[in-house]
Amino acid sequence: MRRPNRELVNQERRKKKASRASNRSVGAFTVWGRALLVLAPLMTVTLLIAAFFTPLFAVKQIVVSGTERLDPARLAVSLEQLKDKPLTMISTEEVTNLLAGYELIETFALQAEPPSTLRVKIRERQPLMILTLSGQNFMFDAAGVRIAPATATDDYPLLRFQGNPQQDPRFKHAVELLLSLPLETYNSVSALTVSEQLTSELILRERGIKVFWGSNSEPLLKAEVLDSLLAASGDKLTGIDVSSPNAPVVSFD
Repeated sequence: MRRPNRELVNQERRKKKASRASNRSVGAFTVWGRALLVLAPLMTVTLLIAAFFTPLFAVKQIVVSGTERLDPARLAVSLEQLKDKPLTMISTEEVTNLLAGYELIETFALQAEPPSTLRVKIRERQPLMILTLSGQNFMFDAAGVRIAPATATDDYPLLRFQGNPQQDPRFKHAVELLLSLPLETYNSVSALTVSEQLTSELILRERGIKVFWGSNSEPLLKAEVLDSLLAASGDKLTGIDVSSPNAPVVSFD
């Protein structure tokens, strides 16, 4: 009976040793697993930082596109300070400050092309009308910014106006009117005036017909009525009043 008891005791001892060894192995793997969970994100972030801020991703080439009147090469020279800076460190605010002297720029967009190219897409201000200043015609945009001298081929409406386009309510009224017109009607306008009471009169390219527009209300309806009257009236038509589009008035020679 003693021998079997000893064998049982020895078997029990071997089981306990195996269990302790297994626990130690599992514990070791658990520690390493936890360590990897902590270190892996840190290593990833470190690698990303090293990749983005290394000179390999520094700006070496600046490409400017989207210009019409501005010289892209001149704009690129104004952005030279950005060279050798990491692409990820270029901010819209910084580019805005470098291009602040170019009033013709309305907006721009940045596009980073690794490893070393920065693309700057420019959107220039678009002319809306022509104003006469000191006897010379200039193209202006909707914000009242002077774009360039107007030439004989620039067929934008001439606003007969004396004042500061960025402060006078008559200019703002004219802008609202022109922007509200259908494109076909806008293209037919040769000139316009705005009164102190903020009512407008248009002069059409076709035979110099005068159109009393009135306020800026109901522009689409007024344009539709205007088109109908122009199509139905003869060559002797000289004026149209669409200030009340439901009761328009026409005049003839």
